[in-house]
Amino acid sequence: MAISKQKKEEMLVDYRELLSKSQAVIITQYGGLNMPQLNKVRGLVRGAQAEFHVTKNTLIARAFKEAGYLVPDEWLTGPTAVSFCFGDPPAAAKAIQQLADELDRFKVVGGILAGAALDAQRVKELATMPSLETLRAQIIGLISAPASGLVGALNAAVGSVMYALQAKIDKEQPAGEPASA
Repeated sequence: MAISKQKKEEMLVDYRELLSKSQAVIITQYGGLNMPQLNKVRGLVRGAQAEFHVTKNTLIARAFKEAGYLVPDEWLTGPTAVSFCFGDPPAAAKAIQQLADELDRFKVVGGILAGAALDAQRVKELATMPSLETLRAQIIGLISAPASGLVGALNAAVGSVMYALQAKIDKEQPAGEPASA
């Protein structure tokens, strides 16, 4: 069924808006999936703070071009869907890669991260990265580890000085005399 020019313009505006809000974009081919499978994809992707949209190739290509993204033409052939990642890109890539491994007819063809095109292998590598929350926790751990070590070293040094002073007091004080405070 043909799409009216007005409808195409509305879709293009939607694509532009989704691209402007996205941290990353993952492009897939979904030929042969039925509605329950597509709904499963949408649900899993939604859980990763992303949206899954079946796209019209000519319109999404135009939106990519207008946004300044260089996407190879072969990525936009056949039944194409795009996942717009609004949150953590590795989390969305993990969800999509999991589905690509599970569903025979669902294939990752590429993506865009920080304005750069990623081939399917790079998207797969992105899926193996730790989540943003995990990275934050690791960085905080790295920052606080030296401070904890410094506190421990200072406590040990103060303790050593205290033990040395107590030993000197004990040595100089005759046996049986109570120490004066």
